[in-house]
Amino acid sequence: MLTDSTPAVTVHCLGNFRLEIDGLPVAHWRAGKARALFQYLLVNRGRLVHRDRLHEVLWPDSDDRSSSSLKVAVHAVRRVLGVYQGDDGFRLVHQDHGYMLQAQSAWVDLEEFERAFQQGRDLWAAKEHQRALECFRTAADLYSGDFLTGEASDWINEQRQWAQGVALRALAVLRADSLEREDWPAAMHWCRRIISLDPYHEDTYQTLMMMHGELGELGRVRDWYELCRRRLRNDLDTEPTERTERILASLTRRGSRPLAPALA
Repeated sequence: MLTDSTPAVTVHCLGNFRLEIDGLPVAHWRAGKARALFQYLLVNRGRLVHRDRLHEVLWPDSDDRSSSSLKVAVHAVRRVLGVYQGDDGFRLVHQDHGYMLQAQSAWVDLEEFERAFQQGRDLWAAKEHQRALECFRTAADLYSGDFLTGEASDWINEQRQWAQGVALRALAVLRADSLEREDWPAAMHWCRRIISLDPYHEDTYQTLMMMHGELGELGRVRDWYELCRRRLRNDLDTEPTERTERILASLTRRGSRPLAPALA
């Protein structure tokens, strides 16, 4: 339970990493591995992480498993957190040859994102589709960028791919719902979000081409086709599928037409 003395802690892991305590950003992480250690323990908060695992994460190319470097990083994290350690703030606990970060009052966007998506899945399975869609929209809004944008390590890449996959599944449901309701602006929005995460998702290009075809916007149909073809050819050394070519040919033969009344 939060009290007046409990520090307001927010951590943003989706997009650029940002830690704020009582509204003030923590920008100075000192030298070494302090920030990386904090990030890994935060993602695993409440769970004990063995020191050997922390060495693998922080120094993946080193065979040295001595504890001195890890102790220096732990000390640096504690200095950064400063007065915000304790029962109402952070607790960096050492036990059983490992470390555990506890932060009862912290709001972490990654955790809220995961929670919203799981709630959406549960509600969808329970046939409460409208409430599920609200949760999926919350998850989509929370996904403001890739996990720890601009940072690289094996564990970050794994977490990034996983989170991106979750976001794509939420966006796919939102896109399907918009298409079913024939809400083309919303559907286009979700399609663009999908492509921003997966620029090679050919099915989404096909959907955009067909929607713009319905709107009589033949130029936009060709634009999406060319973008799809260029990305597939330049980055994956492949060509659009036969279905994409058929969609383009069909819409081109039909040509531009007045805006359909349902889409006006």
